[in-house]
Amino acid sequence: MTLQWGYKQAFLRCALLFVVGVVLQIAFGDFSNRFLRQPWGLIFAINYLYLLIVIYVQSDKWKWMRQIYDHHAMISTLSSMVILTIIFGLTRQDPDTEGIVGMLGFSRMTSSWSFNILLVYFMTALGVNVVQDLHRWRQRRLAAILSHIAVFTILCVGTFGSAGKERVTITTSLDKAAHIGRDKAGNSMELPFAITLKEFTMEEYPAKLYILDTKTEQSSKEYLLVEEEGLTQEIDGWRVEVIKSLDMAGAIPGQAEFREMKHVGAAPAVYVKAENLKSGQKYEGWVSCGSHIFEPSFLRLGERYAVAMPRREAKRYLSRIVVIDSEGESHRFNVEVNHPATLGSWKIYQVGYDTARGRWSTHSVLECVRDGWYPVTHCALWLTLLAGVVMFLTAGGRKVAKSKRETKKQPLTNAKSVTKHRKEGKR
Repeated sequence: MTLQWGYKQAFLRCALLFVVGVVLQIAFGDFSNRFLRQPWGLIFAINYLYLLIVIYVQSDKWKWMRQIYDHHAMISTLSSMVILTIIFGLTRQDPDTEGIVGMLGFSRMTSSWSFNILLVYFMTALGVNVVQDLHRWRQRRLAAILSHIAVFTILCVGTFGSAGKERVTITTSLDKAAHIGRDKAGNSMELPFAITLKEFTMEEYPAKLYILDTKTEQSSKEYLLVEEEGLTQEIDGWRVEVIKSLDMAGAIPGQAEFREMKHVGAAPAVYVKAENLKSGQKYEGWVSCGSHIFEPSFLRLGERYAVAMPRREAKRYLSRIVVIDSEGESHRFNVEVNHPATLGSWKIYQVGYDTARGRWSTHSVLECVRDGWYPVTHCALWLTLLAGVVMFLTAGGRKVAKSKRETKKQPLTNAKSVTKHRKEGKR
């Protein structure tokens, strides 16, 4: 099957744009979108929309303009974007990548000239089609118009609003108000509100026991998950058994025994027995990962090996904060990973804590993000949902109408066949 000349021209145009992008990538390095910072992003977006209207209006006068948004251009640009997305998806995205992959920008999709040029071309073709849909809305299906507008809006927001986001990382301390953070470049930035950390809580996964090689400082691949007392696990030729487990414990300096302690800095501790499966040698004692107050404790298994417990992994952690806005009003939020707080156009995300203190952390690292284009994206997503509903309803209506037309045609066909049989009978 051979492609039509229109498709060949369209795909050739995409290939030439890709080559231009590669040349610009090699000559000038990564593409930077700093020029789209507010308010320039909005200014460029308004002028871009005006340019799309001009292209559509002048396409009747200048025939070559019609090639920018016809069905050949749409299919070729969409196919090119799918291919590029697959290539970038299969390439590790690492800004430090060297060699031919790094030189061509394949390891930095959003900063690649070729990707951004083809994206703008696809967005332009789709945008002119949106203008055409709105101009000839009576000849278009409502679902198609809504879906085109939604996709085009999302692409515009992602393009012109990419540099408009404000990201400020701020470290809050317990009962101390903070309103100055740092952006990506490390510059100080003042926020229009103050954040006070009231409480930091953390849930941790159960402790894990490993066999540690003290000479190579390598841990065993297998481990014993301390979910309850009495558990036994064979690890690298040793049988390890949990005799007693304390979630919060501490040891008096100079003593090896851990005792239950409800105090800041308390650490998990486990009393274990270990037996060598070959020699039968047995050892027992306390093992703890320690904390910022207590030193970690190991159970020595001869001269080379030991039972060790690393720091427990965080399962869930959140910060209870109080935010005072510019008008002096107080707002209380619980902020945790994937559950940000919303204050006007700002969102506050939980991104870190004092890892040295763990669950006893008195600091919380928050990221404040402001995206002025978010309401537009929100409306576009609702338009996408509405387009799906309209498509579902209109498709069902077409099926019903089609079935009615077939039902009406069926008796006529039967009548013709009966008349035909009667004529043949008379003959």
